[in-house]
This record gives sequence, C-alpha cells and structure tokens, in this order.
Amino acid sequence: MLQRLFHVNVCVRDMERSIRFYQDIGFTKVSDFTLDDPSVGDALGLKAKKLRGVFMRLGNDANAPVLDLVQFIDPPTQGQPYPTLNNVGICRIAFTVDDIDKTYEELKAKKVEFVAPLKKIDGPGGAKIGVVCFKDPDGTILEL
Repeated sequence: MLQRLFHVNVCVRDMERSIRFYQDIGFTKVSDFTLDDPSVGDALGLKAKKLRGVFMRLGNDANAPVLDLVQFIDPPTQGQPYPTLNNVGICRIAFTVDDIDKTYEELKAKKVEFVAPLKKIDGPGGAKIGVVCFKDPDGTILEL
C-alpha cells in the first residue's frame, strides 16, 4: 500500500517566474526535465503531448517530499486556481516555519499577495498558532 508522500504538483503558466518565486521563499531546484511524448498525456488522462517539470525541495533530505512544478507546453496550462479556500479538493499547501512573525514580514517585504493578514488563533491542545495564507505567481494558495 502507500508508503510516503512523494510530491505535490502545482501547474504554472511561466516556469521561470515560478522557479524564482519558490527559490525566493526557500526551495531548491533538484530536477528539471521535459517530457515530449504523447503517452505522458495518456498517463494523466489528458490530451497533453509535452510538459516541463521541475522538482523543488525544502532542506537536504533526499527522501523529503518534493514540490513538482508543471508547465504544460502542448497544449498549454489552462484554467485558474480555486477562487476560495473552501473548495473540495486540494485547496492549499501548508508549511511550518521557525518564526511566523519574521517570515510574514519577509514575505510582505517581497510584495507577496496575502489572502488575509497573519492571525494568531487557538490551535489543537490549547496552543496558540499563527496562520497566514498567500499566493504564488499564478494564484495557488500557500499557508504558513
């Protein structure tokens, strides 16, 4: 059966712009590849013939899950991210940070678009936690 989470895909419109954004928030590019074969679309249930993928990772653990940025080239990436966070399906990707206040200020300085300001709420077990959601260049929502 299932063993571990391998990767999370995020479809992007402009790969270079997305690589810069994710590197700027702490990811490292570990693999960059192009699949130019109509069977790639068959495997995904799409009419795709060509795509570019970039695996990115936080930290140095070779077994850690990767963020798999995908730019469909033929045909191009289409559609929009979910407009709100209460849609069925994967609606956001969440990350832990050492200092949420500092990270929030760093992201604000980078002119990242936030869904709402940082909020401190009561979390599981009575812990006080910080929560903030922001968007990548294509509007995919990320959470701290």
